[in-house]
This record gives sequence, structure tokens and C-alpha cells, in this order.
Amino acid sequence: MGDDRLVPRDSAVYQEFARLYQLVRDMRPTSVDRWNRNLYATDSNRWGGFDPKTGDIRLSQDRALRHLTGPPSASHPDDQAEALATVLHESTHAGMATDAPAEPNAVRSAHSQGAMEGFAELRAMNDFAAFSANAGYPGLTLPTPAYPGAYAAMNSLVTQASGPAKDRYAFIAEATHGPGVMHFDQLADGVVRNRLAEVVPDGDRVAVRAALIEAMKHEHWPTLPERSAGTGEAVAEDIRRSLNAKVEEIRRHYRATPGQPFPAESPNAEVARSGGPRGGLGAAAEVDGHVPGAAEAERQAPAAAEAERQAPAAVAERQVAEVAGVRGEMRFLSGLAPAGQATWRVPSLGDGARGAGASVGGGAGRSWPGRTSTVDRGRE
Repeated sequence: MGDDRLVPRDSAVYQEFARLYQLVRDMRPTSVDRWNRNLYATDSNRWGGFDPKTGDIRLSQDRALRHLTGPPSASHPDDQAEALATVLHESTHAGMATDAPAEPNAVRSAHSQGAMEGFAELRAMNDFAAFSANAGYPGLTLPTPAYPGAYAAMNSLVTQASGPAKDRYAFIAEATHGPGVMHFDQLADGVVRNRLAEVVPDGDRVAVRAALIEAMKHEHWPTLPERSAGTGEAVAEDIRRSLNAKVEEIRRHYRATPGQPFPAESPNAEVARSGGPRGGLGAAAEVDGHVPGAAEAERQAPAAAEAERQAPAAVAERQVAEVAGVRGEMRFLSGLAPAGQATWRVPSLGDGARGAGASVGGGAGRSWPGRTSTVDRGRE
């Protein structure tokens, strides 16, 4: 892209990035690794981006790469924190499957655009303290928000879905595996386990999750990565009311007709009508040449969460989760359906990166629905 420069693999900066990338993967291993090992330095005012088409990662020379130098910088600690958060963010994108075309509860629409951005930033914020300390950059302050709207909404929604049967740490451990279009289903699974487990028969849970997903698919999800934290919080409040009402509706249904499944239309309705897999995350779909292993991720999530509770790093994660301040990023899905459409027959799913509001042209600029390019993290 433009004047982007391939970073030599024998250079110190490349080796430092590769080391950090592997540390991110070691924290939460996944079966997918889409980085092709090409690292580009850019002159963009945005921190960086992951290109889903090529597998390239691009980082700003001035804003990111020059701050990946080892121990905390005395003169630029905030910039160093942003650079590390960007590594976390891009590594999350590169390590996660995106699509799940055979899953009935896959939200293959622009709603997942905002949800994936919200989750990627949630993961970055949750893991930042442990990652920076493990990487040899201790004592850095949690970075400021890049796209606060999507993060604020996702953070609140995870809280709404969490409980004793599936908490936020189990959700993060599960959602890191993706596929990204299953984030709403993963959240709905938390609602079922924590609030409806004694009400909904096992055989009805896919349909009930579909109904809960519909309550979470707020019309503003596609634009949240460009919105403020206040907007994200307002959307989260709308979702809270809608979700509570749907939970009560489901309870009433099973009290009145306990033997009758709850009526719901799956978000990936074409698959559901054709008799495709009915297991939600239980049916692994091949994505981008990889099998995401979602069923394995679901089985391992409670154990992973418990391991985190016992590890010292988990203490840092909990502290980070309590810190005020929100982040957001933009990870666009190129070629997605409009926000009002629930499904898309053959989407071209892209990945984004941490960045700021309006679109910019040239270089490694952000993409938008209908355009295929790298999506970058940065500020205006």
C-alpha cells in the first residue's frame, strides 16, 4: 500500500513484534493463525492494521513500531502503551476465525461488524496489564479509548450475559476463538446458562439463543465503532431492556406450554430452513481454510476461566476490567448486508484494526462496507 515498507525479518523491530505476537497467542492459544509473517512499516497516522486478504500486518513507524523497544520508555510511556495495545488488537484479529456460514445462529450481517470490534477491544483491555508485564513492559497505564462506542456496548452486554454458570472470563476465553459472527450466540449462551438454565430444555437452546440474539441486534451496532462511549452505553441500555423483556417472555412461554419449543427465527435462517447444523457453537465450520474448533473452545471455556482465576495474571486482568475508561475499534466486514438484514448469502468478511472515527483515503486507510482494504487503528 503506497509507500509501506516491508520490515526485514532479521531486524530488531521485526523480531520484537514477532515475539510480542507470539506472547499474545500463548496467552490465549487458538487454532487459527492468519498472519503471513509479513510486517510493514507505514507513515500513516494510524497505529496499524491487519489485512484479511493477504495476511499482512501493518504498523505505523512513528506511532507504533518505534515504541516497541523493550522496557518502558521514560519519555513516551503513553505511546508505548498504545503500541502494545495495537499488537494485542491486531493479534486478536489474526488469530480468530471470522465466518461460520453453516451455523444457524451466525449473525452474518453488519451487526457483527460492531460486535467484533467491541470484543477485540474488550480482549485488548482485559489482557493489557498481564500482557505488558509478561512482555517486559511493566507499569504502563491502560491506554485511552480508540473507538469507545463499540467497547462500551460490548462491555455492558458481557456484564448482562455473565453470571455464575458463565462469567466474563469464560466468555472472553471462548470468544477469542471466534468465529466472529458467533459472538452474539456466545453472549446468548451466557444468558441461557445464567438466567434460563432451569427453564429451557437442552433441545430448545439453539432456538432460544436465536430469540435472544434478536434482542441484542440493536440497529446501531454497525456504526458503534465510530461513536462515543455515551452512545455505546445508551445502546447497551436499550439492549438491556430488550433482553430482559425477552427473557421474561421465554419464561412465560415455558410456564404456559412447557412441552412446546419457543418460536424463533435463526439469524442465519437460510441454513436453519435447509436443515443445516443445529448445534450453535457445537458444529464447527471451516472458515478461511481453517476449522475454528468452536466446540472445543466451548468445552474448554469453563476450565480456562478457572485457570485464569488461579493465575497471578488473572488478578491483573480483573484490575484492568475495573478501570474506568473505554476503548473501541473498527473492524469492518467488507461486502456486508445493510444493518436491517439478518443474513448475507456469501459475504466477503474482512478484518479491521484499532483506529478512529471518519474514513480516510490512501495508504493503509480504514475500509467500509463494500470496500476491501486494510482497516487501521488510529486517531484523526
